[in-house]
Amino acid sequence: MNRNAKLLLAGLTTLMMLTGCNSMRLAEERNALWKQNQELQQRLDDKSAELDQALAERAEMMRQMDAMRSAAPMADTTAFDQIAGVETISRPGAISVRVPGDVLFASGRVELKGSALQTLDEVAAVIAQEYPDNTIRVEGYTDTDPIKKSKWKDNLELSLQRAAAVVRHLDTKGVDAKRMYAAGFGEHRPRDTKAKSRRVEIVVILSE
Repeated sequence: MNRNAKLLLAGLTTLMMLTGCNSMRLAEERNALWKQNQELQQRLDDKSAELDQALAERAEMMRQMDAMRSAAPMADTTAFDQIAGVETISRPGAISVRVPGDVLFASGRVELKGSALQTLDEVAAVIAQEYPDNTIRVEGYTDTDPIKKSKWKDNLELSLQRAAAVVRHLDTKGVDAKRMYAAGFGEHRPRDTKAKSRRVEIVVILSE
């Protein structure tokens, strides 16, 4: 074999070797890209599932909120809102009618003021008409000042006796006593001022 033929053969051999190496490298790169694509597709599927779960949870939350609004429609509080001197608070499962304690009682006393009777009579009328079968909880509260000149042992006892006085009056105005009960909280749930802390809240239980 002459020198030129040998050179040609060597060149072909080298070319074939280079071509084989390139093919192997291309195959490896193709496999790596395929694997990366599969991983990206899996991550995309996972994110899509998380989004579907979040949307489902949001839809359920909206459904529950709609149900709560339906259980306590604003129309139910309109009659209480028309009573002068009271504050109505609606929340899921209950409506609370807040009456200032200074309107109802003199300092340290549990006898209802004559001027307060009309307010309580109007509350009783709404209960009898709108909520004849609901449980009524009457809650008494005081400010944080300790008892000094009173026959009551402490604010807890004073608040309970005031709540009981309201229960007794509502009973005389047609609210069934078997559906009412009194609760005293004393100074343990104060509001932002002492005047607002002294109060009685008549709570209509909408669901039990």
